[in-house]
Amino acid sequence: MKIDKFFIRIVRDGGKYGRDDCLTHEGKPMVEFYDTRYNHAAWMGRGQFVQRYYIETLLDGSTGGLCLMGGVPEWSLSGDDMQKVREFLTNGVKNGN
Repeated sequence: MKIDKFFIRIVRDGGKYGRDDCLTHEGKPMVEFYDTRYNHAAWMGRGQFVQRYYIETLLDGSTGGLCLMGGVPEWSLSGDDMQKVREFLTNGVKNGN
């Protein structure tokens, strides 16, 4: 899914992630955020890796935006964009996407 400059992807148990997708995830589903303005081959053409969270952390009932990295002001999502992310994650978890 793409929102603003970010590519957002779900990583499930058994899914590949990390630089060059060299790691295999074990456990609860995660979500990763990439800045698509930067194309780094090591991140499989997704953009510059920014941050990763467990999905349950972002679906804890919070509302509002999200700062992905404090030192980089443009790496944040507005409340409206985070609502779209939460809907994507909720549907993805329900549908196994």
